[in-house]
Amino acid sequence: MTNMSKKELLDEVKPRYLKAGKNEKSQILDEFCSNTSYNRKYAIHILQARCDYHRVKREGRKKRKKTYGSATLSVIIKIWEFLEYPCGLRLKPVLSSTAEALERFEEIQLDEKIKNDLQKISPRTLDRRLKRERQIRRLNRNRGTTRHGSLLKSSIPVRITNWDTRKVGFMEMDTVAHNGGDPSGEHIYSLDGVEIYSGWSEQIAVMGRSEEGVVGAIDQVDDAVPFKTLGFDSDGGSEFINWHLVRYCDKNKVLFTRSRPDRKNDNAYVEQKNYTHIRQWLGYGRYDTMEQLNLINDLYRNELRLFNNFFRPVMKILSKEKINNSVCHKKYDLAKTPYQRLMDCPQITDVKKKELQTIYLSLNPADLKRKIDQKIKKIRQRTK
Repeated sequence: MTNMSKKELLDEVKPRYLKAGKNEKSQILDEFCSNTSYNRKYAIHILQARCDYHRVKREGRKKRKKTYGSATLSVIIKIWEFLEYPCGLRLKPVLSSTAEALERFEEIQLDEKIKNDLQKISPRTLDRRLKRERQIRRLNRNRGTTRHGSLLKSSIPVRITNWDTRKVGFMEMDTVAHNGGDPSGEHIYSLDGVEIYSGWSEQIAVMGRSEEGVVGAIDQVDDAVPFKTLGFDSDGGSEFINWHLVRYCDKNKVLFTRSRPDRKNDNAYVEQKNYTHIRQWLGYGRYDTMEQLNLINDLYRNELRLFNNFFRPVMKILSKEKINNSVCHKKYDLAKTPYQRLMDCPQITDVKKKELQTIYLSLNPADLKRKIDQKIKKIRQRTK
């Protein structure tokens, strides 16, 4: 019996119960408990005349006193803004560590109560307390300009199975157009590369989508990542499906695969980063000059890559379960930054981990964010 049916039955039984004698009330209770599976004491309580069973529906629940005060919330909002507005599940695991990093560089001041609050607050509470702030900062999305290439498709295998996310080194790639809605003429593209195991990402800006230019950008990404690249996976765009990239992968002994046509979810890891790591920063304006190209690459290769990889948390999906063939229930792991995932990975050498730790301890997230904002402002001032 559904809750709605139980409420309807209660409305029918209660007037009769209140008018009944002792023996008849006992029979009504037996029947009512048998149908609703309520505990007998609870059934007696809600059938009493003084019990207003519909008060919550009519007046709403009494609001609880807020556990976390304005001082704690202001610190949370500041960290949330630094990390570019992650959800509660991604924010919670890195909340304390980011606060400690900011405090280490005297960007914020924390007392013991705030530190305890940051440890105790739950992801759902974070989402609830930040709901209004999230509504204020809502952003719109736009469409990309990926086109299907036809060259060499028979030579490049289609990846039809899921990645083995236990191995470090497999990357998905995509390009993001900065044409301001006008695809005519030459303009800048951002190459986006995301490693599957850790979520480590690298971005490079190139003028146009020439085959040699994109391969050169991929080579820069390969040199920048703190692990050995084992494989590249792309969509069917002509900037990837060409002899230049095939020869490059053969030379460097890198597995090269492509996704299925019209299946954006085959490249889900990089598709989501196209917005959070590129569009969210640069927007949808047109960039088509060498000055803008140099400014964007200065941002990508310095502050932005450090901020994204050392401070922005990433969640990985553990399982999916279909409910009634419609609703998909997903289970995620604990959110960690790409840096934390690499530090926990046994496939990364101790020497490389020490290098990464040295970089992390030298970084001030607030200073990184200020420099990013300054460079973004300078880039957008030169947008047509």
